[in-house]
Amino acid sequence: MSDTAIRLSKRMVELGLCTRREADACIEQGLVKVDGRIVTALGSRVEPQQRIELLGRPDAQRDAAITLLLHKPADAEPLTLLGPDSQMPGDVSGLSWLPRHRQHLQGFGAMAEHAHGLVALTQDRKLAQRLTDCQLEFLINVDAAPSAADLQQRQNGLRPGGKPPRDLKISRQSDRQLRLVLPARDARWLDDICAGLGVSPLALRCIRIGRLAIGQLTAGQWRYVPDFERF
Repeated sequence: MSDTAIRLSKRMVELGLCTRREADACIEQGLVKVDGRIVTALGSRVEPQQRIELLGRPDAQRDAAITLLLHKPADAEPLTLLGPDSQMPGDVSGLSWLPRHRQHLQGFGAMAEHAHGLVALTQDRKLAQRLTDCQLEFLINVDAAPSAADLQQRQNGLRPGGKPPRDLKISRQSDRQLRLVLPARDARWLDDICAGLGVSPLALRCIRIGRLAIGQLTAGQWRYVPDFERF
């Protein structure tokens, strides 16, 4: 590009095609052609003589804050897994992937590096506040699970963060698996809780956040949470 190149969004405003805010939305939603080719990258630059076409008006609903569920493998960074190629087939939300859906996300669930399973990611600040009180359900694989009586005794002595945990439920599922349910706000103490129970997790898997379970999501896949679903 030469020194005369300017931002595509600015050029659209100069041509009277839309407002600056609408310009960015149109670009992200694939509604802008430059010399006959669709441009979706924000920050793209054009020369003054290039032909710009607007294919429609932006969908305001697609600018709303989104929430999604991800099946995160252990040792994976959630944001690197998000994109159109990893969206779950059969996603019923009706939403299509936009690059901005990777921005300003708050995460809950299997967020620890060594944990895997269900992660909820949201741009909705009010929902994020509510999710801190949501139950997370984990399955913990161990070499040998303590007896139910030992678990109860050890749970009574837990002091993660210096005080007794609230709303914590621990049960023995089998000789090699424990089930743990706790509020999302206390998930940061998972390692301390396991240490207090005298177990070293071989695997730490989140299978439920609130009412929403991992379901048909396979490792590395994600889907949007539509309006009719509630945590």
